[in-house]
Amino acid sequence: MATVIRLSRFGKRHQPIYRVIVVDNRKSRDGQFIEQVGFYNPNLAKPEIRFEQDKVMKWLTSGAQPSDTVASLLRKQGIMELFHEVRAGRSIEGKTAVPRPDKPKKKVLGPKAKARAEAEKKAKETPAEEA
Repeated sequence: MATVIRLSRFGKRHQPIYRVIVVDNRKSRDGQFIEQVGFYNPNLAKPEIRFEQDKVMKWLTSGAQPSDTVASLLRKQGIMELFHEVRAGRSIEGKTAVPRPDKPKKKVLGPKAKARAEAEKKAKETPAEEA
């Protein structure tokens, strides 16, 4: 039996909330699962991500494969680094997962906004030169 760690959707329409579950890969998305190991709510300003670290580590070491999305969430929470330590043969006694800091998002301007910003910049420079 091949086990995977993936998301199971629940919540209202247009407001999904996900359970992170361990399931046989032949089962349906919202079908019967083996164990719930986490929770993910993307609807908040800062998405809520919770994992039970000991359960996740148990399943990862026993061969369960995380889906791409779950692997990304595990990386954000720092659990994948601990798993790689275990795979390398190093001890993780007393270590806990440290979440990665959020990267600041760069503001991407469109072509109209760039032109407007340049025009405002030139307008500020020209009165200073005349005076």
